[in-house]
Amino acid sequence: MLSITPNFAQERALNMLRRDWKSFNSFMVYAPTGSGKTGLAAFITAGFVSRGMRVLFVAPFTVLVNQTSRRFVEYGLPEDEISFIWRDHPSHDPALKIQIASADTLIRRDFPDNIDLLIIDEAHLRRKQILIEIERLTREAGVKVIGLSGTPFSSFLGRYYQRLVKPTTISELIQRGDLSSYEFYAPSKPDLKGVKTTKSDDCGRDYNEAQLAEIMCGSDLVGDIVDNWLQNGRDLPTVAFCVDVAHANFVTLQFNKAGINAEVMVAETPHEERQLIIHRFETGATKIIVSVGVLVAGFDSDVRCVIYARPTKSEIRWLQALGRGLRTAPGKESCLIFDHSGTVHRLGFPDAIEYDDLPSKSDGMKEAAARAAEERQEKLPKECSECHFMKPAGVYVCPKCGFKPLAGQDVETDTQRGLKRLGKGKRVPTDSEKQAWWSQIKFYQRQRASMGKPVSDGWCSHTFHDKFGEWPNNLSDFPMEITPEVNSYIKHKRIAFAKGREKAAAAVQQSHAGSANTTMKVINAKKHLEEMRKSLRKAV
Repeated sequence: MLSITPNFAQERALNMLRRDWKSFNSFMVYAPTGSGKTGLAAFITAGFVSRGMRVLFVAPFTVLVNQTSRRFVEYGLPEDEISFIWRDHPSHDPALKIQIASADTLIRRDFPDNIDLLIIDEAHLRRKQILIEIERLTREAGVKVIGLSGTPFSSFLGRYYQRLVKPTTISELIQRGDLSSYEFYAPSKPDLKGVKTTKSDDCGRDYNEAQLAEIMCGSDLVGDIVDNWLQNGRDLPTVAFCVDVAHANFVTLQFNKAGINAEVMVAETPHEERQLIIHRFETGATKIIVSVGVLVAGFDSDVRCVIYARPTKSEIRWLQALGRGLRTAPGKESCLIFDHSGTVHRLGFPDAIEYDDLPSKSDGMKEAAARAAEERQEKLPKECSECHFMKPAGVYVCPKCGFKPLAGQDVETDTQRGLKRLGKGKRVPTDSEKQAWWSQIKFYQRQRASMGKPVSDGWCSHTFHDKFGEWPNNLSDFPMEITPEVNSYIKHKRIAFAKGREKAAAAVQQSHAGSANTTMKVINAKKHLEEMRKSLRKAV
């Protein structure tokens, strides 16, 4: 019996797994930062162990081997049933029911056959030998496999995992307060023209690292990183992500010259030294950890500012890095994110990156991925040219500094330009444009109410319908300051409505006048007839 109870995301995931357990052999649990991935693994493991069954948990990094074992014991799993497959670990006992393995150690040894469940942590990382074993175990041995990942976007996953389990999203976790909100700024943006793209096993295609490092080590760019943090970083505990060791060393040196205690942590940093750096960071002795390829998993310290200086095309790299700053902490209202790489312009906010299917190279999946990419493109944020705050899609006036661009200045944000073309010149408005229009119509409604001249909800809906030919179903009523374009449209609509009323009134008046004339004619005709009758009587 575990000492914890499942949170809402874990409960959902467990129910989804139970529902499909008999129909599939392999599952990918899409578990974002903050959803309780290790706790979920503990609940699943406890269910197997209670029935005398054996579980193999595979972790990709050394730090996760130790962290998982500690958490399992804290959650109530029997410590005397936990064994390690990790180098020459003294606590290795193949007879125990819970085996926690280092992926690198496991692929150099014979894979255990006497297991009933295989759990792969950070399953988006490509380990060829483990993938081969997943196929063998599910096909020949009838072993169930569960992959865990907050970023299951790798193209190979659809081949090895049959069912996607998605209990929650980053957006929901932020709304619930299980993850921190964020403030995004783009103080500088490198020129990446001419930088080649290369293939990466774990993260798909991404920029050539050597070319990136040469650009990002420019003194102006590094100077912008340090200057911006000194002006806007609020002295918050910070993690910076750099391209390579040379880049990280240069950034760290510049921070140190400015009197800020920063330390470098790279893949080659010994485990013991990493723990010391993290301890100094958590006690405030070190203000900034400058990282290259580490701190993307198993790092749960209180981070309140993220400097992202490693341009990437990979949604996996992007989300794994930003996730370090999204964990909640006492007194933490939001996380500051300074993007010096241009990535937020390219990939967008972390809670806007979402998939409902496992990636695959089949034609159907390519089409689905293309549609999803197109939808995400609509949601890309825009940069305020005044304060560099990243505004949500469709927001015209900067919510941070109040800057309102003149017509034609904010080309990317101006919703009238965010149109796609279909067929022969036919324009189809984007979802973000529809939302922006509806929010501005609702703003106008509030504005009219404050003036004592309210307009009804029905008027708002019909105004939207007149513009787009559809009703504003499933759109948010959150008001957004009105732009000149929408204001002109509403003004034109109200003038047209007023003119229509005038015409209608004139038509009624004319109709009434016509009716009066007809009545007078009838009266006159009757009088004339009566006079004729009198004349005839006199004549007779």
